[in-house]
Amino acid sequence: MGTIWAPLARAIAATGTDRHVDCLIDLIGGDIEHDLVTVTRYSATQTPEFVKHRRFSDEMVRLYLDNYYVFDPFYASWRRERRLGIMPLKRLDDDEAKRGQYIAGFLAQSEICDEVGIMLADGGDWCLGIFLDRSTASFKDNEIAQLEERLPVFEALHALDITARGNEFSRTSAPTAPGASPRQEPTIPMSLWPELSLRERELVQLILAGHPTANIAERLGITVGTVKNHRRRIYEKLDITSERELFLQFFQHRADR
Repeated sequence: MGTIWAPLARAIAATGTDRHVDCLIDLIGGDIEHDLVTVTRYSATQTPEFVKHRRFSDEMVRLYLDNYYVFDPFYASWRRERRLGIMPLKRLDDDEAKRGQYIAGFLAQSEICDEVGIMLADGGDWCLGIFLDRSTASFKDNEIAQLEERLPVFEALHALDITARGNEFSRTSAPTAPGASPRQEPTIPMSLWPELSLRERELVQLILAGHPTANIAERLGITVGTVKNHRRRIYEKLDITSERELFLQFFQHRADR
């Protein structure tokens, strides 16, 4: 679980910026093995929009938009049910002929044997689908369960991004490098955690931005031991015991605004 915190911090910091989708991809696929990623927007009334991809073929993107989207079971499911959440390909209940043409045609040409979609509300009758794809093995039930457990975090992050943008979605197709530094760091509202001192708030903001203890110490000009002492007092004041609970309180406050 330790590997999830840095991508989570970057994803929080990227809400409202053009790094949002890339950081969300990093978070979702950080410890779920996959070979490529595609991101598509679906509408209940319009044709799909291809947002971006990683390690996928531009030619296959063109073929999808020209021909194969009509056989896409994820698209059909959204138009029919508008169901959000974690959607493994194998669980989709759709017209067998169309599904077969999608698998035998589009996925076969793309050298994909299995995929799972993370479907997030994207305003109006749109949803954002982030798809993890594999070339040689199917996704296991425990991997799907892990994604389902984390779904509320993915949903909260994308909802925050939509709020920050005023429903204006950044439709860029140019993928950026995973792990790049965020362009902005999260700002703690004054209404959140008023019991913390200015120094403690400064330290918490660095934690939320994903900085490790040693880096926080260097930035603030204090020792690692002092940072740890500050952390302990902060947790005591907020009546929490872990960094995870700190992130969750931050999420909840922003979602409630």
